[in-house]
Amino acid sequence: MPAMLSTCIVLYKCGDEVFQALNCIQNADIEVDVFLVDNSPEEVTAERLKWAYPGITVLSQRKNVGFGRANNAVLPYLQSKYHLMMNPDVVFDPSLLKKMIAYMEAHPNIAILTPRVLNEDGTEQFLPKKRIAVHYLLGGLFEKFGGIFRRWRQDFTLAGMVITAPIPVEFATGCFLLIRTDVFRQLNGFDPRFFLYQEDSDLSRRVLDRRLGSIVYHPAMCVTHRWARENTRTSKGRMRQIRSAIKYFMKWGITW
Repeated sequence: MPAMLSTCIVLYKCGDEVFQALNCIQNADIEVDVFLVDNSPEEVTAERLKWAYPGITVLSQRKNVGFGRANNAVLPYLQSKYHLMMNPDVVFDPSLLKKMIAYMEAHPNIAILTPRVLNEDGTEQFLPKKRIAVHYLLGGLFEKFGGIFRRWRQDFTLAGMVITAPIPVEFATGCFLLIRTDVFRQLNGFDPRFFLYQEDSDLSRRVLDRRLGSIVYHPAMCVTHRWARENTRTSKGRMRQIRSAIKYFMKWGITW
């Protein structure tokens, strides 16, 4: 029988941190079909993982095809009811996966369940929960200057709210995203035009616009993300962010 849950982790120069992520999956009290999509075939990480975790499926790409395309590579192989996309730098309590599945089973109207994402020191990362707009992106870029930019960012992420119960939101972060497999399949996965950044914004919008179900943020479901935003600290990374935002607004229209 196919596993109830499948998961995909995209590898790109991730080092040994992925071993901790896989340990969390391996120790979970639920069977998981694990797929690793290797976007850095010049490295040996995937080969080491195959030896360390027998039973995982590695899909090697000839080059870095981007986050969305890499996740889409698993679509032909999925037989699960639920599918988890997660970054290699995410860890969580092994009991989390079963809890999330149980919540989805009890709420069949939910298409995507998104957790509270914490830093290693236990503080919240306050990732976006609303649909992107130009002023929200400006808030993220210039938050350090305070004032209106900080208020825009807080509005975007709901950072000013005390959220103690599950609520519907408009965005699910791609760093840890639990989706019904049939919904992921209906969408044909991520839009491959987004190499990196905004692919999760686009996926979230398509789920809601096509009325495939709701997106729910559950504050009691927590993961820890060793998030350094290293890609955004270089001019190349910032330009990639800007290009992705332009692609998003060209597709959906500009919203201030």
